[in-house]
Amino acid sequence: MKKLLIFTVLCSFLGACQQYSGPRHNAVVRIKYSKNTVVSNRQTVSNSNYVSITQNPWQYINNQINVNVPDNSRIKAEREILLRDPQGFETIALRSEPYVYYIVNQLRKNNLPVELALVPLIESAYDPLATSSAQAAGLWQFVPITAKEYGLKQSNYFDARRDLIASTNSAITLLQNLNERFNGDWLLTLAAYNAGEGRVRRAIEKNHAKGLSTDYWSLELPNETMHYVPKILAIVDIVKNNTRYGIKLPDCNYENSLVRIDITKNISLAKIAQYTGLSLNELTTYNAGYVQQTVNGPFHLLIPHAQAKSLFQKLQAENLVANEITELLQDVPHAPMPFEVKSSAVQHNDLNHQKISSIVENNSNNTQITYQVKAGDNLYSIAQNYRVKITDLLLWNNLKNQRIKEGDVLTINLVNANPI
Repeated sequence: MKKLLIFTVLCSFLGACQQYSGPRHNAVVRIKYSKNTVVSNRQTVSNSNYVSITQNPWQYINNQINVNVPDNSRIKAEREILLRDPQGFETIALRSEPYVYYIVNQLRKNNLPVELALVPLIESAYDPLATSSAQAAGLWQFVPITAKEYGLKQSNYFDARRDLIASTNSAITLLQNLNERFNGDWLLTLAAYNAGEGRVRRAIEKNHAKGLSTDYWSLELPNETMHYVPKILAIVDIVKNNTRYGIKLPDCNYENSLVRIDITKNISLAKIAQYTGLSLNELTTYNAGYVQQTVNGPFHLLIPHAQAKSLFQKLQAENLVANEITELLQDVPHAPMPFEVKSSAVQHNDLNHQKISSIVENNSNNTQITYQVKAGDNLYSIAQNYRVKITDLLLWNNLKNQRIKEGDVLTINLVNANPI
């Protein structure tokens, strides 16, 4: 797959950030749910998965990383480049906020390593509007020929490569196919994602003919691909050891994640902007697939959680909506596939992860969670987010009043929670 020379982007992280004019997602607005929405959620979303991802997807990714990145000179070189601009790294990581919840959850749903959520970071700097000189487009940077192969339609009105839902689902299928074809080798999989399966196979055949090793590190690949995989591993290492490297992972707010509203008639993003107070620039970024800034097929509008209910009511009053608001997270019953690296000396850690400060216990029969209070939290907002009563929170945590502070750890019993 011909790609944008991604890591000229990462090598110039700060420049990209400075030029980016999309949403910054700093708003902290609490969302309320209708009873119908609550019931629907409980029917389709596992509480444990819901909580662990929605609380902080970056912390979730961090706690799922279970590989030791080797002391490899190529990885070290890429890491040093990235760490020259820690603020730029943090800015682009924060840009993932509207999209990363869905991507992480889809990776889990498909039993893939959540580390793959870092791929859009280097492919597009998490900008759905990104386009490469090779005409690769969207978060996952699909070129037209690969997009067509994986069912991503392009027209004068809609480019599915830029659509969060369509492109993520196709990227997952592509990664699954490549990983299967390279016998579970993730380094060869990622190399093929960047350079194309054919190029990697030819490089393997060339080495095989010479009696040389055919692991990723031994292959002669395009210069971009020679950097691509080490940079992904460098980013994995930076995320895993963010404290050591002085990197602050994004403290994402679920209310800034995207939900879907199904529209029944054509409507311009400019009109949606008037209804929501969001800028046209923000809406265009969230709905980058709509080439002419009009929702005119496939008629799903992506909008931050925080603005969804108010917008839905306005659209409903004009008979412009088809269904209830749809949350993008789905239940995921399986454990994620480990990011197994067979091509190199990378060794697995023992599976002693799941040590997050606000972790959900993975026993399917245990729905008691602990929640670490973040800045800006209060009992009301926590009760709303987890659909429990404030009186229950007081009881479960032996609290005499509603005063809590950042860093406090609360117990929440999801099974016993009562609808608000």
